[in-house]
Amino acid sequence: MSARRLINNIDRPLVFVVVLISALGLYNLSSASQALGTQIDYIQLRNMALGLLVMFVVASIDYRSFEGMSIGIFGFVILMLLATSFFGTTVNGSKRWLPIPGLFSLQTSDLAKIGVILITARVLHQDDENSQGLTLNDIFRPLNVSRPIMLIVAVLIIGLGGDSVRTSRLKKKVGNRMRTVASLTSDKSVAIAGRGEKADIKLGFAGTSEAHAQFRRVKDGQYTVEPATEGAHVEVNGEVINGVTVLKHNDLIRLGKTGATELNFAAPIIPTKRRLPWIAVFGALWLFVAVYQQTRKNFTFRDLVAPIDVVGLPCVMILVQPDLGTSLVTLAIAFSIILYVGLRPVSLILLTIFSVLGVVAAWFGVLKPYQKERVMTFLNPSSDLLGAGYHQHQSLIAIGSGELWGKGHGQGTQTQLKFLPEQQTDFIFSVWAEEQGFLGCALVVALFTAMILLCLRVAFAAKDRFGALLVIGVTAMLFWHTVINMLMVIRMAPVVGVPLPLWSYGGSFLLTAMIGIGIVLNVSMRRFVF
Repeated sequence: MSARRLINNIDRPLVFVVVLISALGLYNLSSASQALGTQIDYIQLRNMALGLLVMFVVASIDYRSFEGMSIGIFGFVILMLLATSFFGTTVNGSKRWLPIPGLFSLQTSDLAKIGVILITARVLHQDDENSQGLTLNDIFRPLNVSRPIMLIVAVLIIGLGGDSVRTSRLKKKVGNRMRTVASLTSDKSVAIAGRGEKADIKLGFAGTSEAHAQFRRVKDGQYTVEPATEGAHVEVNGEVINGVTVLKHNDLIRLGKTGATELNFAAPIIPTKRRLPWIAVFGALWLFVAVYQQTRKNFTFRDLVAPIDVVGLPCVMILVQPDLGTSLVTLAIAFSIILYVGLRPVSLILLTIFSVLGVVAAWFGVLKPYQKERVMTFLNPSSDLLGAGYHQHQSLIAIGSGELWGKGHGQGTQTQLKFLPEQQTDFIFSVWAEEQGFLGCALVVALFTAMILLCLRVAFAAKDRFGALLVIGVTAMLFWHTVINMLMVIRMAPVVGVPLPLWSYGGSFLLTAMIGIGIVLNVSMRRFVF
């Protein structure tokens, strides 16, 4: 098809809605930028220009070629997530950003969503299109060889990487989160806590000295704490120590008596390493059974990769950063594609039961205390308005004060006086609600709804299954991000750090959203080819 005909077939309503949403987002971000005294709106304008360019480049490549490229793209995404685990920058206790020397830092978990969409569409596209729906065996395929191989590789990475996989950290509760205040690595094996200017962990209370306590990494998996000066009060799990004490994962350290600082020692790789031999044996036996099963029939790509593999691997890698919100959204995207393909009723019921059991298991074994605190605060908002519930409480005040017409651009008191936290990212919609009111919110909700519906129209009009699955995946990404963010700011969902597409400040997800929209335009432009 000629370039002129492709341009004539471009989905103009979708492009118009995307550009309009982006323009309103920049206009709204300029108010938050004014309140913060920064120029993030100009930075976002540059990000937006780059995103639009990437969107049209993606739209110009025949999407059918993405099927052959999907394995390579997915593998590249996994390598980026792996690189983030080893070389990523830690911010607020999470290692999510991979620095690109001389350029910028990239949140690799955002780009992973595109990789998951591509590979999931490929895997499900190769199943029988005339089937009566997927079964649990189609989704999990327990005797595929990929899963035991991934388990063995994970054992090797943890065994050989040690601390470089999960850096041991000292955390302190700040507001509704546990913040990392110091890390112990091979490059920086000692951390000093005290009142001195050169202290790694600042203590501001009476009864603490300039160098109060010393934390040390002795070797991979072994860490100690000791009073740095004579008479310095240091407790570990409620017991006063006078000399060198070996730290264990989740130990509670108390520094000082009056207004003491409490720190939590996190070395999650230690308990895992103790179980590595047993995990390795289990993985080897699983691999043997899987290989034996595959040798009895013709080996195909379907026998190598199952839908749960291409979803579970990146979700787990994102979860350990930790980034619960992105991991859940990625899982929701893949599940939306599976629902579009279709699940047999019995399989759907069983999957629902397993999901409920998984939520219960996650509550007791996966979620961190601050994450549980967010959920409990969501269920009982008035329990901690100055702590875990502060963000959403201030958001509701901002939204309610906007009333019908709003206070005007740059005139929102919650925004401009900085009562509204994370106003440039997670709570950017609250800025708009305060300054543009209910009518302004209705306009934006209508625009996002139109964008979702236009994407669905493309999916239903696609001429092949692979294109339809690609568009459903992108639509699910935009839908879940929009719905979760808007519900979060009005306290109808817990705070999980999910950005609003095309509005929240940040280049990584903006680029991801533009790549996704480019894929939708790609499928739409070529629906007349066949």
